[in-house]
Amino acid sequence: MASPAEPQDSELRNDRRIVLYGLALILLVGFLVFVPNLVPAATRQVVSNLEHARIETVQAAQNGAPPTATVVVLDGPQAGMRVLANLQGPSSQLQLPDYRPGDEVVLSVDRQPGGPTTYAVIDRWRLPLLGALVGAFVVAAAAIAGWRGLRAVVSLVLTVGFTIRLLIPLLLLGWNPVGLAVVFGIAVTVLSFLLTQGASRTTLAAILGTSAGLLVTGVLAALVSAAAQFTSAQGSEEVVTLGQLMGNRIDLSGLLLAAMIFGGLGVLNDVAMSQAATVEELGRVDPTLGPRALFGRAMNVGVAHLAATINTLVFAYLGTALPLLVVLAVQVGSLNAVINQEVIAVEIVRTLVGSLGILAAVPLTTVIAALWQGRTAEVPSSATVASGGSE
Repeated sequence: MASPAEPQDSELRNDRRIVLYGLALILLVGFLVFVPNLVPAATRQVVSNLEHARIETVQAAQNGAPPTATVVVLDGPQAGMRVLANLQGPSSQLQLPDYRPGDEVVLSVDRQPGGPTTYAVIDRWRLPLLGALVGAFVVAAAAIAGWRGLRAVVSLVLTVGFTIRLLIPLLLLGWNPVGLAVVFGIAVTVLSFLLTQGASRTTLAAILGTSAGLLVTGVLAALVSAAAQFTSAQGSEEVVTLGQLMGNRIDLSGLLLAAMIFGGLGVLNDVAMSQAATVEELGRVDPTLGPRALFGRAMNVGVAHLAATINTLVFAYLGTALPLLVVLAVQVGSLNAVINQEVIAVEIVRTLVGSLGILAAVPLTTVIAALWQGRTAEVPSSATVASGGSE
């Protein structure tokens, strides 16, 4: 029978954890806020400046001239400024949105060195809608997963913050993209697992399993990409544009390899934590199980999980490449020729390399967790056994 002091000890531990989480969160947020802008000065004016604006009047196209609009800037140091801007579609699409007076839009301000400044409306302003969607996500996470759901949201925000404030600037500074991807992936894994799961043997096993899977993914991505002799752009228009803007200041091939590593990180986190948690629960249910038995039973669960996980990864890449596949199917008659296209071959390599990293992470995580769990699982108390294991 539990002593009266046990609930108090549990509450004290929970209070300490909340304090530690709070201090860690303050330190991380403070770091993101006060870290200096690491983006090289030479790259800050490479692209057009974007402003939040509102359309006042719209003028239709006349005599071959593009349609224009009078817009007023709403935010920033230029707030209140009225300019005449050309109307364009997102990413210079030929299909023009139905812009109307009163619409809030994104205004591109292109200042040519020693030349005129040009203005163009390039898209609609969607931040209020996105903000409402984020708010709904946070509420749903808190309602369904409680305190752990909120910690997951905090972890997600910190990951995005570190990506914007550290990862991207370091890539622009010329740091090795593959090394950054592996180190950043491990760091994000440690941060997210500690915030959402807390410090435990299960968490550490999941971190080590994810790290091993990331290393396998990185090595395979480098080897297979070299063997396939992909170009530095690897069929990506965005990378071609980045090369034109940045010249030789960034390793384009390494950037695509880093993208391969990040592509499977989320799924790696999922399978690693699932396997570590499975081992822990099996050890609690039957404390007499040794490492070999724990490994075998947990792998039964892992193998069942793997099929769905790999399908998830395949469909994720298929979802991004589907429009391109349809275009190539129309333009190229031979299926073999379509598959051999660099842009398609890259997606196949990403899918298979990411899947191999996941396949490696499952047994590795299970081995680590099983060795630690072994015969050290907590023996259930007599009260728990008498109640059939219910709390």
